[in-house]
Amino acid sequence: MKKVLIIEPNPSGHCAFYLSLIVQAFPDAKITLLAPPHDEAILDHFRRRGLDPGRFTFTTPDGTGAASVVAQAAGIAGGGGFSEVFFSYIDTYLPALFQRAGDFPCPVSGIWFHPYDLDRKYRWLPPLDKRLRRRARVNRALRNLSSGLVFGHLFFLDGDAVEKLNSINPGIPCSVLPDPWEKRPALGKVEARERFGLPQDRRIFLHIGGSEKRKGLPDAIAAFRMVAGSGAANPLLLRVGDNTGVRSGDASDLRRLEKAGHARIVEGYVPEEDFMEYFAASDWILLPYRKFRYSSGILSNAVGAGRPVIAADHGMIGATVRKQSLGILYKHGTVPSLRNAIREAVASPPFNPATRVAEGLSPECFVAALRDGLSH
Repeated sequence: MKKVLIIEPNPSGHCAFYLSLIVQAFPDAKITLLAPPHDEAILDHFRRRGLDPGRFTFTTPDGTGAASVVAQAAGIAGGGGFSEVFFSYIDTYLPALFQRAGDFPCPVSGIWFHPYDLDRKYRWLPPLDKRLRRRARVNRALRNLSSGLVFGHLFFLDGDAVEKLNSINPGIPCSVLPDPWEKRPALGKVEARERFGLPQDRRIFLHIGGSEKRKGLPDAIAAFRMVAGSGAANPLLLRVGDNTGVRSGDASDLRRLEKAGHARIVEGYVPEEDFMEYFAASDWILLPYRKFRYSSGILSNAVGAGRPVIAADHGMIGATVRKQSLGILYKHGTVPSLRNAIREAVASPPFNPATRVAEGLSPECFVAALRDGLSH
């Protein structure tokens, strides 16, 4: 039986969801997971996919740093007759992988979510800072693979990345995966609002997920300060997720919006049975990303839930929204333009984006594409 080692030491955000799909791409393999064995998110997503955690061998990570994870993965792979090592989020580990390439006796595969390192400019940009040096090293290492690292297959969510990698090294197998939604909501809008105690007579705009800078939560807060209380629909900002990444001033503004009845805040970890129901309870999903070029799981979940989005006209998110008619675009990085988009949404009847788009982003399509790439 084929033995596969799958690496996911830090299953935060969407990582546990992707992990539950990745293991399904190896249906006939004996799988070892370098992942925390009792992680709540992993267990939730495995149950959702009908996966018995007891089928897999869990090895507790020694740490979450890239060098530590790669060293531990190399040790496991070198001593257990594995035929493949799969990094569910390979971005973080590429520099360490190249440094320890000779320690991996089998091919290494993985999903490369944010492949900035493939940009042509990293062939010649001077090493002005640590980040540029890192990206330049990865770009050069991919070009000649003199380190001895053997890639089984690299997967991207961005179609342009395949072309870029082929121009650097056409010998590395690679392909594109659909960015999947997690599941369909179980409730309709009325039932979901009843469940969470949300008003039935207001336009609700959802900002869900992390509060890191690129997610643009401060822009959403600033825009809502401008539109709060305006119009008959009286829009409500529904903020769901961890807010520890927000600056104190923005956090105070959010609390003031809540106190005035213009926002509802749901802090911390959201159980898997509630996550998609917040999409169902909303009229619009906010995607005010800043300087971010790649795909978004929140966009895919909005499509899966049949909810339109308000997004910046930038990168892959903006291109997808425009091409598939998934909502309203505003000028990237400008709060007044976001404010105007919210006002337009308040004045517009809600609509359901095309179901054909949702069908192509199903978890089953993701697993099938992953399995097809691995088989080749």
